[in-house]
Amino acid sequence: MGIKEQLFSLESFFLFMCMCLVPTPSHTQFTDNHNNVLVPSNTRQREVLEANGRVVVEWEINFDQKSITFDVTGETTGYLGFGLSPAGGMQGADIVIGGIANDGTSYFGDYHGEGDFAPRRDTSQDWRLISAFENTTHTFLRVTRLLDSCDHQDVPITNDTLSLIWALGREDDVTYHAGERGTVAMNLLDPPQPNVDISAFKSWEMTVDLVMPSEKSYAYWCTIYKGPQFGTKTHIVGFRPVLKGPLAVKHTHHFVIYRCTNPPGADANKIFGPFADVRGDNCYTKEAMARRPSQLCSAVLYVWGAGGKDMFLPEHVGYPVGEEKNEYFMLEIHYDNPQQVTDAKFSTGVEVFYTDKLRKYDAALMTIGHTVVASLMIPPQQKDFQIVGHCSTGCTNLAIPPEGMNIFNILMHTHLQGKKMRLRQFRNGTELPWVSNDEHYNFNYQKNRPLLEERRILPGDSLAFECHYDTTTRDKITTAGYSTRDEMCEAFIWYYPKLALESCASFFPIEELYKKFGIKDVEWRVGLEGGPQPIITKPASMANKTFSQVVNENTNWTPKVVEELQRLLVDSDHIAICSGKPPGSRNEPPPPPPGFKPENMKRGRDGEAPPFHPQGPPPKPITVNYPKLDQYYTPPQSCNLAENVIDS
Repeated sequence: MGIKEQLFSLESFFLFMCMCLVPTPSHTQFTDNHNNVLVPSNTRQREVLEANGRVVVEWEINFDQKSITFDVTGETTGYLGFGLSPAGGMQGADIVIGGIANDGTSYFGDYHGEGDFAPRRDTSQDWRLISAFENTTHTFLRVTRLLDSCDHQDVPITNDTLSLIWALGREDDVTYHAGERGTVAMNLLDPPQPNVDISAFKSWEMTVDLVMPSEKSYAYWCTIYKGPQFGTKTHIVGFRPVLKGPLAVKHTHHFVIYRCTNPPGADANKIFGPFADVRGDNCYTKEAMARRPSQLCSAVLYVWGAGGKDMFLPEHVGYPVGEEKNEYFMLEIHYDNPQQVTDAKFSTGVEVFYTDKLRKYDAALMTIGHTVVASLMIPPQQKDFQIVGHCSTGCTNLAIPPEGMNIFNILMHTHLQGKKMRLRQFRNGTELPWVSNDEHYNFNYQKNRPLLEERRILPGDSLAFECHYDTTTRDKITTAGYSTRDEMCEAFIWYYPKLALESCASFFPIEELYKKFGIKDVEWRVGLEGGPQPIITKPASMANKTFSQVVNENTNWTPKVVEELQRLLVDSDHIAICSGKPPGSRNEPPPPPPGFKPENMKRGRDGEAPPFHPQGPPPKPITVNYPKLDQYYTPPQSCNLAENVIDS
């Protein structure tokens, strides 16, 4: 290769040199022991696309001009390819390819992918090359484009998850491909993390180091920990996942931190202490649930999903702890082990950051969606089937004060078949703009996503969380459950000020499905693959079969049957679930039964005296559905598709 001239702006040169000289850890490395004390700045965002730092991208959005600028650096003296893909592959991808030729001139083009072969040049060249540079090891491209070019061969940049794809060529001939390529999921429009100096915080870790259970294709593992002795009210301000090694990254699907609450008048040390800081156990086996006080650990503090990163709260909010002398937490880890690998030992957990410099507001976390029961059911061979979970006006009236609550972050969650999700808000017969939506959900990239603008929820508002699934690769039904082969439809919402509101959800009454499929009577069993399942007892022809087995064996999924089920699950009334209490009331579990003495509680491992599991009175069923609307929300369209131009 000949000597190449360098075509670049002075700004690009200095930016390129900085990017090459500063070492950057892989985005999957979570245990840096506070070496990097600053999260990316508020003006630009940066991502390492290749594990060894060989491809790096920075981007900056101009919302006034509705445009985005990328600075892409790759370790190559051949061509550098970069693009946006809805699903991570070449099909439907929007690609730019550029570099510096042997004669020192730059070359550049706007392409699109139609499959696993060389991309085709776009009819309309909507990407613009600002500058290009090459030294003896790296190539740098600065490129820009409108967020939505209104070109069907380009990928619009929206709130949806996109995959950033890259390729490094050994030569400048773009027809030559050495096989060096990769993809990383990203939410380009999400605001960056706040600037955080973590050396100003204290922290503690909750980690589990064990051989991953292999009896099933998944495992939920629960371990109780005693928190630090805070001594005074303190704010938790951040979380860092701890995934030590590639096995931890591969097999940790998600984890949840729950806060434990002891019954009034009971000693937390006596209830939780015997179970704290030990190996832990399966979460949902009958035996484990009988001996461990996990039902007293129900307030969700933090959720991490596969592909997620550090999360630091905005500067005006913090999660309150330290107001009780002894505080306990439970870490629930979902291990994903579809091949039932044995002898896989690794550490998974979380580092929690806190400060005694209190912030303005106390924050909390709540769950919205469809509860994990078998009436969350998706027929096979469906391209787009919807499940919904409602947050009722009755719940928001009960739990939210007149001034409302403010949502600032959301994690939307399904399993493998989930494809898109949306959180809708309704007030006084009108649908407001969506709180959050993602048309390209990526199972391997489940992130706590900060909202561009906080959203206020008022008493009397209702919400609906909608999940869409693709089961075209399956020949049997998919129901709710804990395995990634089962499904969920949940959103975890960060909000302030902190209220006694942990869950605002719903479920379709499964008794209606029993009628539809000829089931007369059932019993429930725990410990089954996928989670609790109704076992049929009547009629005799279905006895001892699970709900899923009966539906699979007795249903011909014609388009009409699918359509009827879809209408039933989405348009019919649900049973509302609300953990909220009137504002100002004490957030305490039900009082213990007569004769309950905490001092008599045992470890539970020897079969003696299981811990107290408080049981409240059976709730009265309250139904919920979509409100009757005078006005639906329609997202604004930036393009006049007929003329293929940007609207003014």
